[in-house]
Amino acid sequence: MELKKQKAYKSVFDMACADFLRLDPSTQCRNAGADYRGQGSAGSVDIPYFDEVITLGLPGFSFKSSKDVNVTLVAKIIILHYLVRAPDMPLKDELVAYEDIPGARHYLPVFERRVTRPLALAFGYNRDAFVESGIALGGTKEDYGNASFTLTILPRVPVTFILWEGDEEFPPSVRTLFNPSVSAYLSLEDIVVLSKMAVTRIVKTARKKYAGEEMSDI
Repeated sequence: MELKKQKAYKSVFDMACADFLRLDPSTQCRNAGADYRGQGSAGSVDIPYFDEVITLGLPGFSFKSSKDVNVTLVAKIIILHYLVRAPDMPLKDELVAYEDIPGARHYLPVFERRVTRPLALAFGYNRDAFVESGIALGGTKEDYGNASFTLTILPRVPVTFILWEGDEEFPPSVRTLFNPSVSAYLSLEDIVVLSKMAVTRIVKTARKKYAGEEMSDI
């Protein structure tokens, strides 16, 4: 099953590479907030991604992290999809919940299972760990809920994570807010995948920072 999944991902990756080669890289990178250096389809792209910069080499589609860590195949696909779709569209001055993104309500159960519930389980009684982990990833502290921060995961994809701690009467809960333009940059499925990747990084950062303290498994 794992081999079959990897083959499917490789096929999606190859399609994304082909799609990007059909576009003007300079225009797409400008739209995406990425830095393109080169001429035609030969060059390199520097794109901020979480708290690192990914350098994409063209036309061979090599990926290198500024932190010298592995860039997963899924991350490569998301980055390419973002670059391919990037429109000439500024961010809007408002925020919407995931389910209020047009067409996203159908994916809401999956989004809650992969994103909001794992965060509530991991940080539901530790607001400090929640917000400090977000800041450690380059996030900006916000004033929503009991604790909140905004991560700019890709240059045009800020995501705000909000925690309400649990108490004797109510269980903890987490909510995420997006810029309404997000669906122009990523498909609904890619938004779920990228948000799940953010959850993994947030929790991993907390486990490193709070080693020895109890953290719920996700």
